[in-house]
Amino acid sequence: MMHLQLFLLLFLSLAFGEKLPLEPEFDGVQGILRRGANRGDKLQVFQSIWGAIRSDFTEDTDKVKGLYVQLGNYIRDEMQCSSGSTGRTACELQHEVRRHLRTLMSQRLANMLNADESIQSYGIYIAASIEPPFVRDILTATVEDIYFHRPLHQLVRQFEQIHADRDEVSFKMMIEAELALFWRYQALHDSNAEFLFSMAHMASKIRTHHMYASVTPDLQRRVEAMARSLPPVLGLLFNPQGFCLLSRSDREYIYTAITDEWNYGLNGRQVFTWHEKNYTDSAGLIRAFVHDQSTGRPAFTLRGELFKWYYFVDPTEDNRVAALRSGSPSSATSSWSISYVGDALIFRQRDLTMCATDKRDGDRRLIRMLAGQMHTPPSEQCQWLPIDCATSM
Repeated sequence: MMHLQLFLLLFLSLAFGEKLPLEPEFDGVQGILRRGANRGDKLQVFQSIWGAIRSDFTEDTDKVKGLYVQLGNYIRDEMQCSSGSTGRTACELQHEVRRHLRTLMSQRLANMLNADESIQSYGIYIAASIEPPFVRDILTATVEDIYFHRPLHQLVRQFEQIHADRDEVSFKMMIEAELALFWRYQALHDSNAEFLFSMAHMASKIRTHHMYASVTPDLQRRVEAMARSLPPVLGLLFNPQGFCLLSRSDREYIYTAITDEWNYGLNGRQVFTWHEKNYTDSAGLIRAFVHDQSTGRPAFTLRGELFKWYYFVDPTEDNRVAALRSGSPSSATSSWSISYVGDALIFRQRDLTMCATDKRDGDRRLIRMLAGQMHTPPSEQCQWLPIDCATSM
């Protein structure tokens, strides 16, 4: 057994291009592999190494990975799986080593996730050392292992940590991890609004990242399939081009007034709904930005895109909604929680819900935050339908 251990150490040092201080023995191992004319003899060497690993190095990921890589090279260069009984045996051995390596890597990754440790370095180690289909297999096994032990919205953020800035390999692995998590959720027919919010936000960030154009068409196709499987209302909420909002009750759109005639105090502009049903234009274009994701469901700011002014609530004017013309929005009056019911979004601050209320004049309706609308769903005047601003319904 000690001989096999020594042989294993020397072989793996050779595989990784490292030098050990045992030159005579090291040269002997090189000779065995280089001069071994019989492919079956080489396979026996690999089988002996695997036996030593299982006996004394079963938890050593580097040694298992080294053997897996060398077996792959051997099969690729010298012994195809279709090459008779020896080829079949070589591939069966590689599959056995692969299963063990998948277990080691997925368990390590799951343990790190469960302990809330940074997974970036280990993720890069995995992604840089084995082929992409195997990476995907490891991530699937990791998700299966950890799924019921961590809050799903936290796993979305933890997998995002895999991506190292300006590193394309880790970006692709991060995407694969998010996909594995989402499709596991779908397969189990779970219902988790916090997770869906987090995943819709992540899908938007992936699709708008500058590296997304460089990922393979297959990976893009699978990302787009995930995006189509998310609730459409969340896709509109996180649309980087923005959206317009129609009240369900009157189908009137929210807009920021465009002239100083409708100034609001010293630093604001009035916000209304307009009387024409299903009408939209650029004055109603809104984008939602996540500014706090420390809890399950993120907190948002809402910005009218025509002037880049943020929506806020004025408690001194019966909780009226208006737009802040300049300066940074206050977290107390410009931070929104958002939920959804079917195809409608619900906007809240604390125990108040944003609703279309009384008319300002024949063309405009005021928007206020109302109490008593915390039930699900709230009144139709407090439900808002996100639509593409270029589309009239």
